[in-house]
Amino acid sequence: MVLLDNLSSRVAAILLTGLTILLVLGAALLIWPSDDGGGVRFYQVPQPAEAVAMVKALDASPPSARPAVIKALDTGVIRATLDQDFPAALRRTRQANARDPGYAAYARALAGRDWRIEVLRGGRLRDGFMPGRAALRLSVRLEDGSVLTLRRRAPQAARRYLGRITLACAALLAVTLLMILVAVSQTTRPVASLARAVARFGDDLDAAPLPPGGPREIRYLSTAFNTMRERIRSLVDERTRMLAAIAHDLRTYLTRLNLRAEFIADPEQRAKAAKDLAEMSQLLDDTLLFARQEAGRGQGARPVDVCRELESLVALRAEVGHALTLSAGPAVIALVSPVALRRMLNNLVDNALAYAGVVTLEAEAVDGEARITVMDRGPGLPEATLARITAPFERGESSRNRHTGGAGLGLSIVQALAAAHGGQLILANREGGGLAATVALPMAETIC
Repeated sequence: MVLLDNLSSRVAAILLTGLTILLVLGAALLIWPSDDGGGVRFYQVPQPAEAVAMVKALDASPPSARPAVIKALDTGVIRATLDQDFPAALRRTRQANARDPGYAAYARALAGRDWRIEVLRGGRLRDGFMPGRAALRLSVRLEDGSVLTLRRRAPQAARRYLGRITLACAALLAVTLLMILVAVSQTTRPVASLARAVARFGDDLDAAPLPPGGPREIRYLSTAFNTMRERIRSLVDERTRMLAAIAHDLRTYLTRLNLRAEFIADPEQRAKAAKDLAEMSQLLDDTLLFARQEAGRGQGARPVDVCRELESLVALRAEVGHALTLSAGPAVIALVSPVALRRMLNNLVDNALAYAGVVTLEAEAVDGEARITVMDRGPGLPEATLARITAPFERGESSRNRHTGGAGLGLSIVQALAAAHGGQLILANREGGGLAATVALPMAETIC
């Protein structure tokens, strides 16, 4: 159920259910009769001894006093009436007989008198203190021939009692519910804050630490989370510093190798060596950018006209002979770092040009997102590969291997940059062949 989908509702529901059961059991213990006569008698006909006493009191009373005696007997528990003959049988009832356990007690007490007791069909006249809820009406003929009828009913006092206890239970439940909600809120609010802090930290390593609050256990958990957060940040920063140091030292050796490659006499071998060194340098740059994710933390994000950026990209690529087509559309404003956007677009375009030759660019606003799509008509990717192709150093099938592609960091960098700006990278095969790479970014209202 939706109402029980959070911790507060579940704890409150459990406590309220327990309290309700406790109140019902308490009321039942107060009301339910016991063998020693305790409890409040609801819906019970008189016991044999009580019935005999009522009959004798009416037999001993003169006719003028009998209305007063009937009025006294007509209490809140028993409805007493005096008639000329036995009343008509009630529907869905039968007369008790000797097979009922409690019949013998009434037979002994009312011996020598004409009497009958009616019980519900399927019910039995019980023996002991309680004749049973099945017993409905007892009729006894008096000495003068009239008939005393005693019928069970809910007493007025009982109805008032039930009304009061219901009101008291409702008030108690309302007050208890308020206290439970306050108590549970005090407990679950820090848990919710911790969950939000964990989500923020997953998106942004520079998110503010969680201030400890709430019960002792929650404070310990918050402190442990902050400690873990600092350790993770330290590990990431240490990794970045290590890679930066390695890249710096390797660039020194690459510079030396470039200088020495100039002394290779064979022009063909000299060109191949220079190409290998350039690829090594590009690999270092990509690895360092992916590790740092400097632009990937959303730094420098501002409203950017995506269509204008795409037009500039098409013009620059046309100067070097790259065939890019831009689908015209309405203006789309994205909230992103311009440097990060250009890096994402260049990576996707380079990837598409390497395997298709002709690339189509498209930008549109969908469901509050700025979606930029780079489409090609290349071989595409197997469905099983789409799920893992954005992993670092992951490449597709042979048509996208190391000979025609890079080191497998291009899509990883795009995904990291998009996620850091609150977006995502979506890859899908196109109908008729080819791949569509879509970068979805948050939209901005206007350009500053």
